[in-house]
Amino acid sequence: MSEENNKKRTISEQADEIRKELDDLIGDNISLDVESDPKDLPIKSRPSDTLPAISYGELKSSATTKAQKTITSLMKFYLDADIIEKDEYIAAKKKMDEMTMSSLIYQLQAGERALTTLLQTIEDGELAPRMFEVLATLQKSMLDIIKSQTMYLMAAEESTKRIARDIEIYRKREDTREIEESGGDTENKNIQRGTKDLMAAIQAGINNSPEEDIEDIEEATE
Repeated sequence: MSEENNKKRTISEQADEIRKELDDLIGDNISLDVESDPKDLPIKSRPSDTLPAISYGELKSSATTKAQKTITSLMKFYLDADIIEKDEYIAAKKKMDEMTMSSLIYQLQAGERALTTLLQTIEDGELAPRMFEVLATLQKSMLDIIKSQTMYLMAAEESTKRIARDIEIYRKREDTREIEESGGDTENKNIQRGTKDLMAAIQAGINNSPEEDIEDIEEATE
């Protein structure tokens, strides 16, 4: 009986020594009581500097600024500044275009950040199949946003071109109406638009060489 007690005591002492060695290696602050709560296992922490913190309010403000610069530059390329500022329809359209473009830019920037976060999570070891499904969906959404942004910018450009043409036609009609009200001839060739048409009329007058036509052209240029 004494020998059996000695053997049990020896096994107990060995177990205590092993437990003590493990405690020394791991430390007193970490518990290995996995049976009580398996979620208490230590988890690898992610570096805080992997993805810098960002304010989504600042992201929205940045998108609005970029949209305003883009739409303003587009309209100034085709329209006069006084028309953009004074015409109510142009001003309202400009504001609507800026809001739409701002939303597209914001969604693109936010989507890029979400995509970066997801890729970093996968790189950290989260290799569940669902993560890759979400990644593929997010990438497709990003491509759709880029396509929508490009198509909208093209549509805004075409719309601005059409407005510029309509304004030019309207001005011609106003000029014709003023000539008619003043009793003038709307078919008078001496009324020119631009240097090219004026020089062509001068050349035609020289070739025809009636002095009266040349005098009329000179009066039109004064």
